[in-house]
Amino acid sequence: MLLTTQFAVDLLVWLAAAVTMGAWTTAAFIRPRRGANRLRLDGDRLLGLARLSSLAGVGACIAMASLTRTDAGLGHGEALAWCIAAGAGLLSTLFTFHKQWESAIYALALQAIALVAPIASTENQLPRNHDLAGDARMIAAVAFTVLAGTWICRLFLTADEAGSGRVYFRMRFLSLAAAAVVVVCDLTTVWAQGGQIDDDARWHLGRAAAALLIAALSWVDKAITCLAAAVVGVLGQFAAASAFRTLPDIVGESVPTDVAAIGYSVADWPTLVNLLVKWRINLFFLGLAVVAVAFYLYLVAQLNKRGDHWPAGRTFAWVTGWVIVVLLTCSGVGRYAPAVFSVHMFMNLGLNMLAAMILTLGGFITLVLRATPARSRDEAAGLREWVACTMKSRYLGFMYNPIIALVFMTGTYYVFYLSGLFTASLHTHWLHQFFYLHFLVSGYIFYGLIIGIDQPPHPLPHIGKLGLIIGAMPFHAFFGVILMAKQTVYGESFLHALGHPWLEARGLMHDQWVGGTIAWAGGEFPLVIALIALLTQWHRQDSKESNRFDRHVDAGTDDSYDAYNQMLAQLAERDRQG
Repeated sequence: MLLTTQFAVDLLVWLAAAVTMGAWTTAAFIRPRRGANRLRLDGDRLLGLARLSSLAGVGACIAMASLTRTDAGLGHGEALAWCIAAGAGLLSTLFTFHKQWESAIYALALQAIALVAPIASTENQLPRNHDLAGDARMIAAVAFTVLAGTWICRLFLTADEAGSGRVYFRMRFLSLAAAAVVVVCDLTTVWAQGGQIDDDARWHLGRAAAALLIAALSWVDKAITCLAAAVVGVLGQFAAASAFRTLPDIVGESVPTDVAAIGYSVADWPTLVNLLVKWRINLFFLGLAVVAVAFYLYLVAQLNKRGDHWPAGRTFAWVTGWVIVVLLTCSGVGRYAPAVFSVHMFMNLGLNMLAAMILTLGGFITLVLRATPARSRDEAAGLREWVACTMKSRYLGFMYNPIIALVFMTGTYYVFYLSGLFTASLHTHWLHQFFYLHFLVSGYIFYGLIIGIDQPPHPLPHIGKLGLIIGAMPFHAFFGVILMAKQTVYGESFLHALGHPWLEARGLMHDQWVGGTIAWAGGEFPLVIALIALLTQWHRQDSKESNRFDRHVDAGTDDSYDAYNQMLAQLAERDRQG
């Protein structure tokens, strides 16, 4: 009876998430809204629907937290995940009372957290490949939930709204993109779980088939196909709920200790050759890099088609930054990072200090604003308006505050490593992913303030940027010294449990000392590079202003020198008369 009740509540969670995310997506991105308030969500009935479905989902999450605690086979980890899901869902509900367009971004992000938290709590049930399968399951869950929910909520649009050509185009694009993501991720899940067509695999393949069917239906703009796509979306969510409660046949399989702990084997010492050739695909960051680079190159092509010029150096910086991200997360560096502290520290610093710095030189936001056409108030808002609105949001203004950006980047190291979060993250792949993403984003914000091409919400003068760099330098050096002087090993019990003789032979304490050395030297070097880049930008700007001033003086359009000389002459004349 308990499992039957759990499945019913599970299904309610998945359906409520679909309606909530679909309502937000439809209200913000699909439904055509024109006029001066096109970037406001006032009076949108879909927000009321999102509020009701979100509250229903919160109630279901609380119920699941109670039910999983009564099931001795699940333990408290899943119960905690359901509590996190309930909290994130409740926060997203609050955004339904905030009528600004950017509320949709934050609400969707919170709903995504609520959806993937329970999935992340069960990743260690798999004896191997739970890193790859966990990423695939979470990405597919979010993609299909948005896809199904958007088709469900399209039924709530008026006939005029639903029949709009722009709505049809956006729904088709969303369907094709989401279906591609779901199919790739569900097939990856099946492969990672041994490739066996067991009950769990059948549910994942069923959801992939549902996504493909919805994508096919999106090409037929008829009312009956809209209803059919919504029904298929509900069936797909049923498959998702079933897959969540179905264990693959490989559960219980006997595997080596390191495979059970991190999902794969790291049997050899991380020599330079092993770091270069022993790749392990990180599905989330590889997918993120592919999408980011492809979209950037598409925008550059759009600019070139219009005859506009985009500096090749910026394109090179953007592509290079994402190549570095892929190398750090998918090469042997990413493979050994969960098991070797020094490699882990090298990876984090590479994301935070190197990849992020280079990405800011790509000017992605500037490219979006230049390559996408501006729409008049009589037209529905598009990508350009959405990006401009997001850049003006209070949240981004807060994150780009210099003090917050400095604390966000440098303080994270102290909180993560000195509070025990690092030791906790060793046992869960998704916490690794979260912190990798955090280091990348925090570095992007920090370097964006200092040397970035895009204009932040509150630009700093060059002297302020210089002070920000100088302020960050001692924090990284001091953190490295703390690690080098530490007399206890972070995550010692976990690292011992991996059973790697080569790591024991080298010494865990020595490896941690090496990690501290990397933090000390690796944290200072990129800041020095940023300092040189800042001084170069400062010099170029001063040179441009000086040249522009000289041209104005020579052309007679600037009489400030004449006025200054006249003032001096008047003062001299007054002194003679006095």
